Amino acid sequence: MVEQTITIEQVLADHNLLQAWYKVRANKGCAGIDRETTADFESHLMSGLALLRDEVIYRTYRPQPLLRVHVPKKSGHGLRSLSIPAVRDRILHTAVALALTPLFEAEFEECSYAYRPGRSGDMAVNRVQRLRDEGFTWVADIDIHSFFDEIDHSRLLTEVEKLVIDPAILRLIRIWIAADVVDGNHRFRLHKGVPQGSPLSPLLANLYLDQLDEAMLDKDLRLVRFADDFLILCRRKKAADKALEFTAEVLESLRLRLNPAKTQVIDFKHGFRFLGVEFVRSLAIKAKYPAAVQLSFDLQTLAEIPVQLPGPTEKTKQQVESSRPKSEMVLAFAEAGVEAGDFPEQIEQVMPLEAPVDEKEIKKTPAELDPRLRTLYVLEHGYVLAKESERFVLKKRGEIIQRIPAIKVDQIMIFGNAQITTQTMDFCLQTKIPIYLLSGHGRFYGVIAGFSTDPVLLHRDQFNRAQDPGFCVDLAREFIRGKIANCRVILLRYSRRRNLPYCRKAAGRLQAILSKLGSVTELDSLRGHEGTAARLYFGALSSSLDPDWRFNGRTRQPPGDPVNAMLSYGYTLLYYNIYSFLRSRGLNPHVGFLHPIRAGHPALVSDMIEEFRAVIVDTVVLKLVFNRRVTPVQFTSSDSAGRGCLLSSRARKLFIRELEKKMNAPIQHPVSGLQLDYRRCLEHQIYHLASVIQGRKSQYKAMVLR
Repeated sequence: MVEQTITIEQVLADHNLLQAWYKVRANKGCAGIDRETTADFESHLMSGLALLRDEVIYRTYRPQPLLRVHVPKKSGHGLRSLSIPAVRDRILHTAVALALTPLFEAEFEECSYAYRPGRSGDMAVNRVQRLRDEGFTWVADIDIHSFFDEIDHSRLLTEVEKLVIDPAILRLIRIWIAADVVDGNHRFRLHKGVPQGSPLSPLLANLYLDQLDEAMLDKDLRLVRFADDFLILCRRKKAADKALEFTAEVLESLRLRLNPAKTQVIDFKHGFRFLGVEFVRSLAIKAKYPAAVQLSFDLQTLAEIPVQLPGPTEKTKQQVESSRPKSEMVLAFAEAGVEAGDFPEQIEQVMPLEAPVDEKEIKKTPAELDPRLRTLYVLEHGYVLAKESERFVLKKRGEIIQRIPAIKVDQIMIFGNAQITTQTMDFCLQTKIPIYLLSGHGRFYGVIAGFSTDPVLLHRDQFNRAQDPGFCVDLAREFIRGKIANCRVILLRYSRRRNLPYCRKAAGRLQAILSKLGSVTELDSLRGHEGTAARLYFGALSSSLDPDWRFNGRTRQPPGDPVNAMLSYGYTLLYYNIYSFLRSRGLNPHVGFLHPIRAGHPALVSDMIEEFRAVIVDTVVLKLVFNRRVTPVQFTSSDSAGRGCLLSSRARKLFIRELEKKMNAPIQHPVSGLQLDYRRCLEHQIYHLASVIQGRKSQYKAMVLR
């Protein structure tokens, strides 16, 4: 699976630092140890942010000690200790949290509900009720003793380093979790735990407990976790007792322990309380107070301390205390000022679109559209992809190489002689995860996908439209216009950047072809113009590349040189992305309008790929070639008939990484104006095509870059 990389440059980008500042200011938190307030910092905002950025870049940044304050617990018994960063440090904490949230969120399990975007205590309660109705009536109700103060730094950093590779970000996290704390006249350093009051702490806490979540899922246990307060639901008491014993073992491995005062094995008949809800038999009764507080946390929240801690009435205290979870961690963050409305709900969503994109929805954010397709690439020969519980497992010679939660996979790419078990195929068919089969060097063989009759009416419209010559010509003309226009944009860009006269001349000739398309009324004539444009385009590129690449124009099946090898490989990967989106939208990939229908050929995929080849794949190839990120020596030419020029293993992995980076790059859609990435642009165009096929839109408009 291609991994997302977060860099310190993304953390320190102007928009990210400003967003972090706005969050700090909105929380109206108090000053830290340096006594600088948010108003003080705002008086020199831009210079202050610039100085903060420079300190990190030049490694002169040193955080202020944390200010330890003690506030009464909501229960009225004892004090809770909170550690407050200085305002400038809170801004940087927040900037890191904003950048890392999507990366960390992708690793978390479905059973976790606290401090996560779009999740809440109500969702956890609903999950408990569903499991109860399915017969899981015995419960191990578990709480962790002093969880937040007992987190082991070395184990935490090990987990962070699995996801974060940028040394500058890792350095910041290390110095923050081992910060100095000033408590009155006493100064000491944190050697374990993470500071309650830091915006990063909820994110790090969930990452630490993700190991617990994974261990429970590996045992096929039904876990519902809200911070350090969680339930394991079982069908029988004996199973619940064993689950409790297993939990104690896992916590011990994490250098944590159970809180016996808040841990029990009980059934629904006797009843118990979880997240402010009384579960008794088939009932789930919320706290008996009119002003119950709903908790819904998000990792991007800033853990701020108000300038003056609120002083609610005794009645309000009782209402809040009764409705909130009894988790020490949750109470600590609530008292530290973490509120559900401090940040937007959306990050990278995991649910698919329910409706086509409409131009009326032009103001929606990208996260309200479609998610990126999360792809599991199996590139190594001899690998076996199997399934255990709700996870995919990669094995080699019987040894487990990696476990991947199935919920985090949208599609699977199998290259070469890797194998896939029948249990895995059965699961993928049921859950509609397509499996693409390719040769080791990227030749597309086919796809394993289930059969669905749900989009039959759309299929009917699609077949009817394919029988209409006028509709086919109009649609094909726009596909070809998009392709030629985008090729022209690429040539113009490179003619400006690298002073390539052949590209500039070819761009002028492509413009002449574009001017003729409006009068063409036959598909064969359109295809003729497309072929002429392709020869001009690749001819210009051929004249612009160094001779050692041996690129003399486009050759296929097999590719005869390194550039063609990369183009063919990239087009194949782009091809299956479009195939997946077409299937998910309910269109038949085999019924095209520009390319004729023939057995075994997904003609509509060939139609849709045209306007995206140059702007996605070709730009990646040219970037690698012109910047010498790859060299001709990383390719091999086979004497075997039909194999042609092949990428080395290292070149393949580099190319996939760069292509994924391109697919996820932000762009403003030139037609709709939406802020999307290239992969979302693919789906946006497919939804647009479906609306034209269904007659809801009169004309298809290709996506042409400006």
